[in-house]
Amino acid sequence: MSGIVDSLTQSAGLVLFVWVLANQGGVPVPAAPSLLAAGARASTGALSFIVILPVVVGAALSADLVWYSLGRWRGAQGLAVVFRLLRRPRAALERVQPFFLTHRFGFLLGARFLPELNPVGAALAGATRVRPTSFLLSASGSALVWAGAWAGAGYLLRQAIVR
Repeated sequence: MSGIVDSLTQSAGLVLFVWVLANQGGVPVPAAPSLLAAGARASTGALSFIVILPVVVGAALSADLVWYSLGRWRGAQGLAVVFRLLRRPRAALERVQPFFLTHRFGFLLGARFLPELNPVGAALAGATRVRPTSFLLSASGSALVWAGAWAGAGYLLRQAIVR
């Protein structure tokens, strides 16, 4: 059993990257339990918290850049693709878009915590021509807050998570 745990610990960075990339890309897989577990493992010294954050932020930004680029490149057609892939009606875009236009960067931060909304926020940022540097700064900040919150909670709540 310890061989399996050691093997998972050695490849934890790659597993975490792929899992977060899928989650932030819109695949309905929960990232929060993985981040909690990674934070708990970091509190025992099995993983490094300093390594977890850049891995998770890098994965989240990779997914964001794909959706942002699609929105910027295809505009409304790119948004239609996002909604089709997420199996959401086009009417949902009409409800989300005005809120995004009013609260752009707050929307991107909140969307990070709602996995299916994250691709929508990134694609909307591209489609509404948010400057790439502004988008990267806000996406990086929101990814850091999101990763830090979940992994930090795991770090602090290790006793309740790891038995």
